[in-house]
Amino acid sequence: MYIQNEYVDKKVSLNLINVSKKYLQPHTNRIHTVLDNINIQILEGEIVTIVGKSGCGKSTLLNLIAGFENSYGGEILLNGNPVKDISPERIMMFQESALFPWLTTFQNIEIALKMAKIPKDQREEIVMHYLEIVGLSDYSHSYIHQLSGGMKQRVALARALSLNPKILLMDEPFAALDITIKKSLCKELLDLHKKTRKTILFVTHNINEAVLLGDRVIVMSPQIYGIKKEYVIDIPKDQRYENPTIKNIINQITSDLYEYN
Repeated sequence: MYIQNEYVDKKVSLNLINVSKKYLQPHTNRIHTVLDNINIQILEGEIVTIVGKSGCGKSTLLNLIAGFENSYGGEILLNGNPVKDISPERIMMFQESALFPWLTTFQNIEIALKMAKIPKDQREEIVMHYLEIVGLSDYSHSYIHQLSGGMKQRVALARALSLNPKILLMDEPFAALDITIKKSLCKELLDLHKKTRKTILFVTHNINEAVLLGDRVIVMSPQIYGIKKEYVIDIPKDQRYENPTIKNIINQITSDLYEYN
């Protein structure tokens, strides 16, 4: 069996210190603030979810952490090292699976390993390991058009995990799926997290999703360009469905989102 070993037993800690993001608006020369004074610390193995209205900077924050944008104020540190560029240490998974339809499931995962210069004699073992983890071993030779929407996202997840990132960034990965598939994938993500203990930062519009998945839920507000409130969810994840306390937290976050500030 393939065993991850590159980052085993190493402490993972993502620190955002006074992070700000501002743009110069064309034609007006006015400064547009997207994020201001963001401070977050994420520890190894946590799932931290982020919710907020459109325009509050959720995706921008993920893009900064991923290294897609390298101009910002403050500091983003992964294990004490500044984040200024893309890296396989930080892998993003998007709402759209971004798979190549002319390649098989196996090949869609293998191509990421090729780009990372993983030796050919190791690639098959790694690909099959992650297909097994996401429950798609029997579909390794299937083309993308032969898969359901949920299966495509599981392939995208296997591809992201195959690079063994220190932190997995998920930008509304289940938003385009119907509610039944979404619930199923949330449960699968939690099962996968038990197996891999990956550190996950998960952005969503769905409050239920955020509370059911997160060890912590961060609520962002566009009015203050940052974090309005943080909730620590200390109820075991397998006990959260139909839990009255969880329902109260969901109601409170909903109230937070629809207050002016």
